[in-house]
Amino acid sequence: MQNRLQEIGSWIVIIVFLVANGCNSGTTTAPITVSQDILTHTPRYELNGILSTRDLRVGTNRISFLLTTPNSFVMTPSAKVKSIFLGNNDTIHESVTARFFLWPLGSRGSYVTEMSFSKPGDWLLEVDVQQENGSIKTAQIPLTITEASVTPDLDSKPPMVVNKTRRDVSDLTSLTTRSIPHPDLYKLTIREAINTEKPLLLVIASPALCTSPTCGPQVETVEYLQSEYKSRANFIHVEVYDNPNEVQENLSQARYASIVDAWHLTKLKDYQNESWVFILDNRGHITSKYEGYATKKELQEGLEKVLSQIHRNANP
Repeated sequence: MQNRLQEIGSWIVIIVFLVANGCNSGTTTAPITVSQDILTHTPRYELNGILSTRDLRVGTNRISFLLTTPNSFVMTPSAKVKSIFLGNNDTIHESVTARFFLWPLGSRGSYVTEMSFSKPGDWLLEVDVQQENGSIKTAQIPLTITEASVTPDLDSKPPMVVNKTRRDVSDLTSLTTRSIPHPDLYKLTIREAINTEKPLLLVIASPALCTSPTCGPQVETVEYLQSEYKSRANFIHVEVYDNPNEVQENLSQARYASIVDAWHLTKLKDYQNESWVFILDNRGHITSKYEGYATKKELQEGLEKVLSQIHRNANP
């Protein structure tokens, strides 16, 4: 019961966090260039953008962000996003549309798109959202692009680290901080799942102890998908912590699960226990990866993509 309250209560935390992050927004009509605005922190923009994805490298990346005003979340169906490299006169590199995805409970959500970055360094996203009256509100989101991804990249075959299963424990609470664990998420190791020649959706998250309020909902979302795709794909949840029972009593005793280190999540700047989802094909190569919360629709699209690819390979 306590774990469930923690999972539900984590949704409340996000309101405080995001509103606090949105309190510095303001407006001014003075013309300010992109680079000047970043350097002087001039509050010209009416929306506050909060980046959810940080492991970003040269090439194509999934970009996820939230938008807030000082008083509320922005939930307009789409937003226009421009990427700008900070240098060489702040040239616009790409312009795309980001789709809005509603989170569970229906009170907030995130914008998601794919963008390509040609070089490492400091970049800026400029996000435009059209209001009901036709006016445009804008947010700026700074981000850093690296040469290579820290976590296992798309098309790579990550280490087949052995994860604990329900066969290894007497109680599922030894495998997860989830208040009501779904047994089918703990029946296979990653290698066993790949050997079935089905794709695998793997979620790494700590539902009750996550510093971000999305880990519990992320595991719930995976459970919903598992019920729909269980005959066509495998699903595994790996708790961020190797000793969830001890951690819930004393966080100082926390030990990361071996996959968290092996897949370099701990090498991400300021990483603690935020959620990740990886989709692997039937050969063990990563076809999709999702940092931060990914909605059911997003994950569904990733699963359908890999299932279609497997079908094409089997029927050339």
